[in-house]
Amino acid sequence: MTALTEDNPAHLYNCGIQVRVSDLNYGNHLGNDAILSYFHEIRVQWLSHNQLSEQDVGGCGLIMTGANVKYLKQGHLHQKLTLSLGVSNISKARLSLLYKLKEQKTGHLIATGQTHMGCFDYQRQKPARMPTAFAELLK
Repeated sequence: MTALTEDNPAHLYNCGIQVRVSDLNYGNHLGNDAILSYFHEIRVQWLSHNQLSEQDVGGCGLIMTGANVKYLKQGHLHQKLTLSLGVSNISKARLSLLYKLKEQKTGHLIATGQTHMGCFDYQRQKPARMPTAFAELLK
């Protein structure tokens, strides 16, 4: 399979989310922990949409090996946001999921991010090869 570049990720899924009071930090804007939680939310929604889970993507699970977030604009209470999920850097056992968080009304980018995921056999506690059906889903 040809690896995709971060500059040209394959789009996987979109969802909407509204900023809740519990998502705010001491500065009264969207907190960094909430943004990472939003990334987790869209990842789980996309997997569920495809009848998969983080524990089973067709023969193994997924484990996060790293994450980063770039904060571009503050998010505020009750703001409606669109979250987009993409994929790049696909290898035999790893992939990078890319995230964009935008304000629905204006289209302004609030944050971008990336999680590095590995295929993992939780029963054996070892890395695993990516299941073929899951790899096909990423194309």
